[in-house]
Amino acid sequence: MTNFVDLADVPVVDNHAHAIEARQPTGLASWRALFTESPDPGMRAHEVADTAFYRRLIRSLEAFYGVSGEDGVLRARESRSAAELVSELFRDASILGVVIDTGYPAPENAMEVADFMAASGAEYVGLLRLEVEFQRLLVEYGSYDDFIASVREFVSDVRGGGFAGFKSIAAYRTGLAIERWSDDAARDAYAQARVEVELTGSVRLGYKPLLDTLLHLAFEAAAVQELPVQFHVGYGDPDVDLRRASPLELRNILEDSAYRSMPVVLLHGCWPYFREGAYLASVYGNAYLDLSYAVPFISIGEMTSMTRAALAVAPFSKLMYSSDGSRIPELSWIAAKDGRQVIGSVLGELIADGDLDIDQARDAGERILRDNALRLYGFRSQVTR
Repeated sequence: MTNFVDLADVPVVDNHAHAIEARQPTGLASWRALFTESPDPGMRAHEVADTAFYRRLIRSLEAFYGVSGEDGVLRARESRSAAELVSELFRDASILGVVIDTGYPAPENAMEVADFMAASGAEYVGLLRLEVEFQRLLVEYGSYDDFIASVREFVSDVRGGGFAGFKSIAAYRTGLAIERWSDDAARDAYAQARVEVELTGSVRLGYKPLLDTLLHLAFEAAAVQELPVQFHVGYGDPDVDLRRASPLELRNILEDSAYRSMPVVLLHGCWPYFREGAYLASVYGNAYLDLSYAVPFISIGEMTSMTRAALAVAPFSKLMYSSDGSRIPELSWIAAKDGRQVIGSVLGELIADGDLDIDQARDAGERILRDNALRLYGFRSQVTR
């Protein structure tokens, strides 16, 4: 028998999330497509409804909205504005703060920050998605030297620009084995990227010598400013090569003494590499593990396995709750509910096993759900704690 630790009264800080869209998706097809990373039309339209995550979500929303069935959930949410949905769901879930990757969804589709904060009652800090910004600058500058100078300036004063850190999706571009390249290799890759710009008017930064070089510029700036850098790790749509998305591929960065003052946040619990992620958080002083409870779209049992692995080896001071919710507020809501439940259950197991007493377990739960993120990202609430 376990001693479940009730964390229902602990407000959460969502360490990894995305903006809520001002115009909410409507219709069954658009709704179901939000709950799978598969691009396959059949998976998005039909098979997603047969996943454990989706079945649990619909039952939870039936209870919340006081309706019956998938159609009832859709009618209930479509009768509300985005602001009304955010207000009801975020406040019910007691979400104290959010760390938002501003690179997705497109900023023009997102709720205005002031409107979101007013509706949700949550504090907000933003992160810059590096690859998106690099691509924007690459289109603007036709000279390699001018381009590099613009990148250096862009990363030089992040907090002064109103942001709390960086987010990298290198795993979606060239993989997490970020290397150092010669100047000639970087210039050659830049020339190839500029050909793409001239042909299409845009660029996707899949040119490894160039992207790695730009990331090192950002990491150098992050270390000086002591900025956290989030990395997409593991789970995602098929555009990410899962073989190159293991957190172990970040060894070069974690071993680099020049980056020790740059907190490295490994996202999604590193699922399915969650044991590897927990190990890294246990041996590298600047490695933190994000425990995500809405994305990946997994069962409670698998969330529990991920959480057990993390709490088994990593310091509780290195773990942070998140949802990875985006576009709709329901993901943020269910993650907060499930995250408290799963973390409380695993902490109860640690009490039953004699690893922790009840006070130590409660302290660990509060750190993971709230306090570690408040401190790392510099939330205003941290000043009063």
